[in-house]
Amino acid sequence: GKQSLEKRGAPAYPGPPMPAPSAYPGPQKTSPSAPFQPPAPDYNTPRVLHIYRDGITHRHMTITDEAKHHPLYKIDQNSGSIFSSKPHMTIANPSSNQTIGTVTFHNWSRTIDLEIHGRPIPFESEGIFTRSYAYSSPAFGERLRWECDGIFGTDLVLVNGGKEWIARFDGSLFSMSKTGKMHVVNGSINGVALDEIVVSGAAMVQHERRRRRNSGGGEGF
Repeated sequence: GKQSLEKRGAPAYPGPPMPAPSAYPGPQKTSPSAPFQPPAPDYNTPRVLHIYRDGITHRHMTITDEAKHHPLYKIDQNSGSIFSSKPHMTIANPSSNQTIGTVTFHNWSRTIDLEIHGRPIPFESEGIFTRSYAYSSPAFGERLRWECDGIFGTDLVLVNGGKEWIARFDGSLFSMSKTGKMHVVNGSINGVALDEIVVSGAAMVQHERRRRRNSGGGEGF
């Protein structure tokens, strides 16, 4: 009763309970001169890259970040015919102009030669009746495969051996300036791993364009 509470020195009517500590503290007050702290990236949200072409051809393309303001990669390519010089595609850093990777096609072989940071990586067809290409990934430590997806066959998906998707390319069929956009499943994928996705993805996109052109179906995307 009240007497027992008074003996312990506790008030008979305690005040409102203290709020439990929060795992995520609220905003901190900062002085006007404090530097701006950008929010941490959400690694659970796919990263989106936008691919634009310069002019009506696909000879020169730029890959930007999600905000479409910062160029991340530039792609230069020739016609890819038997008479054109090799490599057929060069992917470079637009700021330093340093080559990140190259792509070389062959008229008498289905294997596509990739070179990423000076390392040769065979990009191999998985069969004459399939439209999927696979390679052994140094960055991911397993074999990855690009395969066609979607009704029109202009969408591509990169999967691992467990059929989990790593990246996806969606072609822009009706745009005069945009080739498409690439979704990378994990926002933390960066550096050499992202370079590998971009170079192999660019090779697969161009391979599909060449296939459609040779079959009389137009270049598509």
